[in-house]
Amino acid sequence: MERDFFKRYVEEHRDAFENEALPPNMLGNILNKLEERKSVEANLKLEAAPKSRKLTYTWLAVACSLFIVAGAYLFLSQEKNELTATPTQIVSTNNNNVEPAPFSILEEVEPAVKSTNAVKKQRILVAHQPKVDAHKEIYTGLSDSSSVANRMDAIIKASALVVLNEKMKTELCKTFSDDNNDNVRLAALEVLSKFSNDKYIHEQLMAGLSKQKDPIVQLELVKIMGSNSNPETTDKLIAMANNPFTVDAVKEQVHYALLTNNN
Repeated sequence: MERDFFKRYVEEHRDAFENEALPPNMLGNILNKLEERKSVEANLKLEAAPKSRKLTYTWLAVACSLFIVAGAYLFLSQEKNELTATPTQIVSTNNNNVEPAPFSILEEVEPAVKSTNAVKKQRILVAHQPKVDAHKEIYTGLSDSSSVANRMDAIIKASALVVLNEKMKTELCKTFSDDNNDNVRLAALEVLSKFSNDKYIHEQLMAGLSKQKDPIVQLELVKIMGSNSNPETTDKLIAMANNPFTVDAVKEQVHYALLTNNN
């Protein structure tokens, strides 16, 4: 340690060492100054040690205080969250299953109840509504005297029916008998031909043998009714063949039908 002090002293007083003449008692002076410096530095170290300990204790106290404050804050925050938590957030410590509160179950059941009630109301409304006739559009089309296209469209829709109710039979037979358009009457006849075994329709077709004057309609009507051996039908066919206004093609179809029925 003395060497360090001595070296430092020499460095600090280098200029003085450069002089040729040395001051008297130089070595003694140097040693005395070294002793003084060592005592000063020792005193400084003794004074610094308590201060460093004091600072260490101070920081330790501050750290403990911060730790206590942080712990208190976390504890209060957790307690507040537990107080404000909804019943659906309560967890059982035994089986880790969530225990929903009674009103949460009601919240789940209530929409289902409302939905069921809505369905019941809808069914009641449907049950009390007047039944719409599925054939109303056909009836409306057949009665549209201003449009041949609408009447033809209605007949096309009627041709898709598997069964004819009484009203549909009446409307189609009326169209066949009275419509002022030959094509419409011919289309109605085609639909009625599929139900020619029906008594009412058969009677209306037989009446058409005397009433229908269009050759095309007459030809189709004879093809339908020619296979019927009913005496009334036979009489009407003979009358049609003997009518001077009946065209030859229709007469030939009538003769063929009568010949076939007699055999």
